[in-house]
Amino acid sequence: MFFVRSCVHILLDRVSIQDTISVEKVAEDSLRTVEFRRLFDDKNAARVSFELERDQVLGFVVQLECRFNGEWVPVVRYDTHHGFAHRDILHPSHEPTKTEMPVRDYNEGLTFAINDLRAHWETYRRRYEEWEEK
Repeated sequence: MFFVRSCVHILLDRVSIQDTISVEKVAEDSLRTVEFRRLFDDKNAARVSFELERDQVLGFVVQLECRFNGEWVPVVRYDTHHGFAHRDILHPSHEPTKTEMPVRDYNEGLTFAINDLRAHWETYRRRYEEWEEK
């Protein structure tokens, strides 16, 4: 299970060789932007980006991207745009379905989003493929 506590240290300990990490310090010991991409296989990846200040997540985006016909396509996205933590189920032919995440704070939301994609990315990909066939 992945937990966001001291985010930068925890993330660096849990990232695999396939991951690419970028940590940008904006001001000394204040705001940090952390970005990485986790490959599940050669056609599926999670893209993670979040802002961190004193171990508190200020905002995040966690997105499942799947390669279809040579192009990377977003399939599921968790983010904090619009001022609340939510999941967007992206559909190939109509507007995304937005669902609010039942979390206490953005740290918990980021943890949930990463764990959910790690556990269910194959299901999300299959569903998107089925939608494309219709």
